[in-house]
Amino acid sequence: MNEQEYTITPMWNVIGVINGTISDEVLVIGNHRDAWIAGGAADPNSGSAAMNEVIRSLSVAMSKGWKPQRTIVFASWDGEEYGLVGSTEWVEEYLPWLAHSAVAYINVDVGAVDTELKVQAAPLLDSALIATTKAVQSPNQTTTGSSIYDHWNKHISTMGSGSDFTAFQDYAGIPSIDLGFNGRRSGPVYHYHSNYDSQAWMDKYGGASFGYHVAIAKILALLLVDLVEAPLIPFNATNYALALSRYLDSVHDARVLSTTTAPLAPSAVDSALAGLRAALARLHTAASALDARAAHLALLASSQPPHALPAAANSELFARVRAVNAKYKRLERAFLFPKGLDGRPWFKHVVFAPGLWTGYAGATWPGLVEAVEAGDRTGLERWAGICEGAVFAAVGVLEA
Repeated sequence: MNEQEYTITPMWNVIGVINGTISDEVLVIGNHRDAWIAGGAADPNSGSAAMNEVIRSLSVAMSKGWKPQRTIVFASWDGEEYGLVGSTEWVEEYLPWLAHSAVAYINVDVGAVDTELKVQAAPLLDSALIATTKAVQSPNQTTTGSSIYDHWNKHISTMGSGSDFTAFQDYAGIPSIDLGFNGRRSGPVYHYHSNYDSQAWMDKYGGASFGYHVAIAKILALLLVDLVEAPLIPFNATNYALALSRYLDSVHDARVLSTTTAPLAPSAVDSALAGLRAALARLHTAASALDARAAHLALLASSQPPHALPAAANSELFARVRAVNAKYKRLERAFLFPKGLDGRPWFKHVVFAPGLWTGYAGATWPGLVEAVEAGDRTGLERWAGICEGAVFAAVGVLEA
């Protein structure tokens, strides 16, 4: 028997802001605080504890005179377990401001229940994440002085759904990352969404020395500081272009796995994707050029005193840095299709969405995949045109 108390009650998001020197470049970091049960030691409180430690640490830095270059928004979301309600309503309400200003969204949900780092992220954030994991010492003492990176399997999943990054990535086109230390096959059984997600379980099985709680807080803090303090936003557009080409394999996989009685021929799929492949080659060229320009400007900016660039707002170097950052900031938004996916119009990103039948797991090029799964050549060609248009819009952003 599952007893539920059905009531109508307000939901409350708690938002905190640290205003940066540059007001129209904003980083959002969030965690939900509601749980399925009275407990939630792992989901979400392990993540809540880590984010609160990040906030405490930054408050100490502010007391010593620090001010971030970019604005930071902290969010404690309500109603996540009820359908991502708190974060979704907030993104929809503030969409015009976010579309203009948001650089990235960092999400932590289950912060630590075991020792295996699990990440899903937009490809723009891969390089920043890797640099951060190399800078944080691992609690695993089997190798003295080793980093989180050394013990990580280096797997970064694509963005799907299941937590509060969904509205940011799939609806607003804000590059997002979700991370935490989750369970190994050989690790303790984590009783997800049950009354056993308790402090007693965490003390005995999931917490150990709570070293991984500390580690996720350090990763969040360093990643956040890198994203708000680096003069050039630490994105890598070339990684994105390469990933988009690699994701086209999922379209051919969909043909192989299709259960339709009239699957599309390989030649039909290749023909439909020819224009998109050419567009992606153009995107790779534009992305490489932008990353090279950013690397050159980062070298020039590194010779300046901290915060000298925003202080000299009329300087030529600051203007060039701002121009490159604007391109990085707008790149993800280029992949939004206003009408959304067929049958799921709220999901507007043409590259990332939760799979139609895969629950939380992410799908890539979902419009193409779903057309191929249905054996719909007309739909495939239509979505190939939509995706090609989005890629050329991204090229326009980078080359403008």
